[in-house]
Amino acid sequence: MCELFAMSADRPAEVGHYLSRLMPRGGDTGPHADGWGVAYYEGRAARVFKDPTPAAESRLLAMLAEDEVRSQAVIAHIRKANPSIFGRATANTHPFEREFMGRSWVFAHNGKLPGLSGRIVCADSHFRPLGDTDSELAFCYILDAIAREFELDNEPSPDRLVSAITPVVEELAGFGEFNFILGDGECLYVHAHTNLHRLQRTLYMGGETRRMSLLATAPLTGEPWEPLMPGPIRVFRDGREYRSRQTGSTASFPQAA
Repeated sequence: MCELFAMSADRPAEVGHYLSRLMPRGGDTGPHADGWGVAYYEGRAARVFKDPTPAAESRLLAMLAEDEVRSQAVIAHIRKANPSIFGRATANTHPFEREFMGRSWVFAHNGKLPGLSGRIVCADSHFRPLGDTDSELAFCYILDAIAREFELDNEPSPDRLVSAITPVVEELAGFGEFNFILGDGECLYVHAHTNLHRLQRTLYMGGETRRMSLLATAPLTGEPWEPLMPGPIRVFRDGREYRSRQTGSTASFPQAA
């Protein structure tokens, strides 16, 4: 399948150390050799770099890892095509990006949704896939749910956005394995379905506290990564987990077989 990596920080930070640990898994120490991508947010706009070649062999990815690019939010992905007929192509390479409400929405998925294959988006959909993957199709379904709820509102709160996408995420999770990270330039919306880990870093520099939340399919370092329990969508903003102001029960999602 694939591997995810993401970061949320309270101020621009660089994650080259972690990208350098992710690279070999893309065709050297790991089988995810069908493409890679990294999205760095600058405010609400994302700078997206991706290529349908093995991450372990990419001079561009090595340069990004060494160049100390700084951002408050990063989403990265290394891909193993599954099924293999949807092979190496730019259109099939994560993360996927669309503009809506004046911001870049970026999405990366780890897993497989075989029950979703062959389905098409509705004729009145705002968003359509460019490639062949079930991942991008799922992204379009999620964006449609957001568009229906917020077409006239450019400032959705995290609580309202989670409420808007929870039904469609619950439906999509029923098709297979659905670990994903969705960014909007302000928050990371994270769904741990089967396998996702978190590392919380707090640094004290010059009398200031700096916070960073890191997410990865599998731990990238010997630091104390913790598995995220499968369950409802979690939100990360400014280097920490956002705590919902809503009350009541949270949604639970089907477990992958």
